[in-house]
Amino acid sequence: MKKILLFVFLVCNFLIIYAQRLHIDGKVTDPEKKPVENATIYLLKAKDSTIINYTATNKEGKFSLQTDEVKDPSFLKIDTEKFSYSKALEKIEQSLSLGDIELEKKKVINLDEVKITVSPVKIKNDTIEFNASALKVRPDSQIDELLKQIPGVEIGNDGKITVNGKAVDQIMVNGKPFFDKDGKTALQNLPADIIKNVQFTTTKTKEEELTKRAPKSQNTTINFNIDEKKNKGLISKILAGYGSDKRYEGNVFLNYFKGDTKISALASANNINSKSSSGDQIFDTMGRSAQQGGGIQKFSSFGLNYNDKLGRDANLDNLSLQYTDSNNETRSKASKTTLLPDTTLKTDSESSNENESRQYNFNSSVGIKLDSLTNIYIAPSFSKSETFSSGQSISSTLKDDKLLNESKNNTQTKGETNTFSPNINFFKNFKKKNRSMMAMINTSITESNNENINQSLNTFYKDAAMSTDNRNQLQKNRSQDNNYSFMARYTEPISDSATIGISLQYNSKLTRNIIDFNDFDPATGQYSQYNTRLSNSMDQRINQFSPELSYYLYKKKFGLWATVNVDISDMNVNSVFNGQLYNLQKNFLLPKYSTNFRYSFTDRQSLIISNSSSFTIPDSGKLIPYKDESDPLVTNTGNPDLKNTWINETSLSFNSYNIIKNLNYHITAAFTYRNNDVINYSKYDSSGRQIITYSNISGNKNFSLGMGLTKTFKWNDHKLRIAPRFSMNYNYNNGFINGESFTSRAYNFNPGLNLNYEIKDIFTIKPSYSLGYSFSNYTNYNVNTVNTTNQSLKVEVTNYLFQKAFFIGNDFSYNTNSNIAPGFKKDFYFWNASVGYSFYNKQLTAKIKVYDVLNQNQSVKRTITDSYFEDREDLILKRYIMFSLSMKINKFAGKKPKKK
Repeated sequence: MKKILLFVFLVCNFLIIYAQRLHIDGKVTDPEKKPVENATIYLLKAKDSTIINYTATNKEGKFSLQTDEVKDPSFLKIDTEKFSYSKALEKIEQSLSLGDIELEKKKVINLDEVKITVSPVKIKNDTIEFNASALKVRPDSQIDELLKQIPGVEIGNDGKITVNGKAVDQIMVNGKPFFDKDGKTALQNLPADIIKNVQFTTTKTKEEELTKRAPKSQNTTINFNIDEKKNKGLISKILAGYGSDKRYEGNVFLNYFKGDTKISALASANNINSKSSSGDQIFDTMGRSAQQGGGIQKFSSFGLNYNDKLGRDANLDNLSLQYTDSNNETRSKASKTTLLPDTTLKTDSESSNENESRQYNFNSSVGIKLDSLTNIYIAPSFSKSETFSSGQSISSTLKDDKLLNESKNNTQTKGETNTFSPNINFFKNFKKKNRSMMAMINTSITESNNENINQSLNTFYKDAAMSTDNRNQLQKNRSQDNNYSFMARYTEPISDSATIGISLQYNSKLTRNIIDFNDFDPATGQYSQYNTRLSNSMDQRINQFSPELSYYLYKKKFGLWATVNVDISDMNVNSVFNGQLYNLQKNFLLPKYSTNFRYSFTDRQSLIISNSSSFTIPDSGKLIPYKDESDPLVTNTGNPDLKNTWINETSLSFNSYNIIKNLNYHITAAFTYRNNDVINYSKYDSSGRQIITYSNISGNKNFSLGMGLTKTFKWNDHKLRIAPRFSMNYNYNNGFINGESFTSRAYNFNPGLNLNYEIKDIFTIKPSYSLGYSFSNYTNYNVNTVNTTNQSLKVEVTNYLFQKAFFIGNDFSYNTNSNIAPGFKKDFYFWNASVGYSFYNKQLTAKIKVYDVLNQNQSVKRTITDSYFEDREDLILKRYIMFSLSMKINKFAGKKPKKK
């Protein structure tokens, strides 16, 4: 392991040195000889204005623009709002020092017949802005095509987006969410020709945004700004498809916008296991990969979203209504081997279920600006869910081929849950920079009612005798969970780059849970016999007071965040089990801290080290010493002597992106140690019934390592991306089973490789390979080693003809699993195919799609834990053929876009 880490370190350092060979340096001043901060510097190819690299000046007006050798003519451009500078360069074969550069008033400049009137890129503080008119895409492109033309943006085979090596976790339109936070709806529906510019900035919390504090996040937010001349119109997209085995899909997307007003509506329905409200260009909502497990689902939804400016000082960030209805049919069979010190238990089971759920959601958020320094943010939400399910299951447990127990179950469940969360945030800035105050009131009120009918036949074979535990019961569960939280924080600057913060937080949690069991009475035909032994109730109150001290330092090159606080908690629990009253009262004084250090070697190369320590309080159900026998096969008993678990976590992350070489790589490592970990102290009786209590144990730990590299080659209209990756995980766990201690050491290794070759608007192929190897070593078990290997080879191919009007998509994969129990298929092939044609000015698209062409799709997997391993196969969607027709009609500023 040490040799591997040393090799990785040497390779990374070689890449750092090799990737940054040449640079252009200078110092920028205005006509009054004053240094200019945040002036944008960019280097362009003269022949087509392609951006080679870009950067910005620091407080002293200095810059260092990194570049590789450039053999073709290029020019260097420096831009501010009022001033500019240009310099033609024939070749760049060595580093250049331009010395002092005095800017001039802006004017139209011609360099080698290249006319530059608008800056293609601007940098302001932590925001990078690209002008959409400088990005060359087809007139009928969606906005995701804009991203592909921006230097530093990569879209992986899995659809995840990175910008200069940093993950994108939020996509906005005009500074607001476009229906969904992840932005998929915007990427797949908004046309590129209405966009004025694309902005990249570090993701901020609402507090960081309103108090203007530097962000702690290392992720990126993308914001698409619509051109003011086209910021009025209607975008619509309708999809309908029907196929064999009565498979169907349908989607409707409507978006009306005018200035600050935006109204969006989404509706979808399908029975092909998709929860997406909009699909990709080739396969619609069918998707491009196998949908493992999860059964077969019917899904329908409707959503309405409204954004607006309510006045000069009030902003409606979001008002959304959403309804979803899903019906999921599942079937599975499993073979589970439980590890014991002197033997193993084998449990074979089969189950089938049908689950239906309905969800209603209302979310809103309003920002009110009281004055230039004070803001209030109000975000009430409400949700309601209704669930209905029925299922059957059978299982049998054997020891050395000797039957220990059998179980048959039939269940029916219905329930309803309502949650209301009115949240209010107050933010106050002061005239002194970085001095601020904020207060938050967060509330969550949840009520739920559930009824469950359980009919079970359980037979236990103990020695030569046989016993049964047969049940026909109605279980009613009523619960209420109220959470109230108040937090106030004051921050004070102690220098131009450092602040300290003092905060006080109060949390109150009130929970009441009542579970009533009634046995079926044959005489009355009703569930009227109250079962005192299984019925129980619990009232819990936890009050927590947490003072906190924080320190924040932000420099161009490095940053430091540190917090230390104490959780002062009071827990009071009153419960009744089997007619007996249990009282539990505990007080806790638990310190914790968190530190994060960031160092930026360059704008696109950073190292982050973090360490945190905290305590967690055991769940009250594990503290109360009652015996829970509601499950015939498992009995649980609480332990009031449990200690609080202490967790220490350390992580290290290094990320580097070289825009000249189109090379990005990252390394992450993390270590977690747990003291007084709460574990199951299990025993199995002679009939295979599990008896569980809880205990503390120390020394459990986890180590993980991950690394990845992405290298992109571009020439003419060709692009090749190579992305190898590797991850490993090590878990050390110790515990007790049947009164004896055991240890398990689990290792997981996951190397992989993604390739992506593209000829723009003609052809794309995306091969990928992944290997997962897992093995566990055990002590004091009858089994010493368990292992499994799974492999997956995938190829996605897309062909475009007639200016992308006609396309063919093929996705093929081969999956294999080793060491699967007899009766489970080890490997399978999976193939999706799609043929489509766009016509009527590409407003209509017809497709024929085939899911699982070879009819071999399946879901089989092996799970390995510290006390058992299990092989499982689930019901999965099989082959179908579907024809679909989609239509899109877009109108802007009251007129259809001009044909190009």
